[in-house]
Parts: sequence; C-alpha cells; structure tokens
Amino acid sequence: MQRSVEQGQISGRRRTKKRRDPRVRYFGFTAMQWPFIATLVGNWLFAAAFFALAKTFWNWTPEAWGIADRLALVIKDAVAALAPGIIGICIVAAQRLDPSQFVGRVPKANSPVDINNRFILNTFEQFTAYFIANAGLAMYCPLEEARTLPILTALFVLGRILFWIGYHKNPYLRAFGFGITFYPTVAAFAWLMLMMVFGIRVPL
Repeated sequence: MQRSVEQGQISGRRRTKKRRDPRVRYFGFTAMQWPFIATLVGNWLFAAAFFALAKTFWNWTPEAWGIADRLALVIKDAVAALAPGIIGICIVAAQRLDPSQFVGRVPKANSPVDINNRFILNTFEQFTAYFIANAGLAMYCPLEEARTLPILTALFVLGRILFWIGYHKNPYLRAFGFGITFYPTVAAFAWLMLMMVFGIRVPL
C-alpha cells in the first residue's frame, strides 16, 4: 500500500513537470534548433579531424602532376564518389520487382525503395558540386597537396554511406552523413573563391 502511494506521488511529480517552451531562445536559438546546431558543429569537427589525420599519416604524392595526371586523378575520384549512387540504382532496380513497395507505379512513402530513390537523387545532386570543386582543386593544388583530392573523395563516400544508412534507420539520422558530404565541398569552394578572386592561397 505504501509503495503504491509513493508511486502515485512520483507519477504526480512527473505530470506537473513543466515542458520547455519551444519558442524560448538560448543564446539566440530555440530548443528545436539546437540539435541542428550540434549536428552542424559535429560535421565540421569530424571533417576537419578526418582531413588533418589523413594529411598527417598519409604521405602519398603522384609520380607526375601534369594536366593529364590531374585529369586522371579527378576521374578516378569521380568513379569512387559515384559508387554508392550506382549501387543504389542496382538495388532499386531489384526492388522494383517487389509490388508490395508500390501503389500502382508509385513507390509507397518512406518505403525502402522510396528512401533509396531519394538517396540516389541526393547523391547525384551532391556529386555535381563535389566534381566541380574537385576539378578546381586539381587545377590549383601543387604536387605536394595532390592527396587533398582523394581525402575529400573519401569524406564524400563516407558521408554518402552514413546518409544512406541513417535514412533507413530514421530520417533525422541522415543529417550527419549529409553534412560530411556537403560541408567539405563548401570548404573547397571557399578555398577556390579565395584563390581565383582574391589571389589568396591557403595551404591545404
């Protein structure tokens, strides 16, 4: 009897606990915005740490660094970067044989085939920006910084894989993989703009 009274008191306290007002701001951000900010910061920190560690422990340089060598490296990187998207297309092709995932000819919302279609679309959208950034870096990077291209490609592929897995687990979990794919490309474009417009070359 005493235990039931205590449990009733505890449950009463839980019911009277106030919820956070989603409109209240902490340091200028609402409670709903903070998870996004945390993911954004995590993306930048992870990408920066990955890049720094790869540059520190991997001392690869190409044997030659002429125009043909730069173009060849860009194409090799592009093939690796598109591999997750090509695999996704193959999987969707097989899933189209399963009528339970479709309503007529339209995939069911949030079904595996629907998620894979979105992954493929997002991958090719991201690849366009990545490819241009990688080609731009190949133009301006000296020989000793050529390994920057495959390192950024590895980040791109890792981000695509995490995006794909996270999307299937929970749509919100795709954000981290998206950021690892996208923000290094943004950093590459910023580096290129500083180089092309202002003539400022930041060592990579």
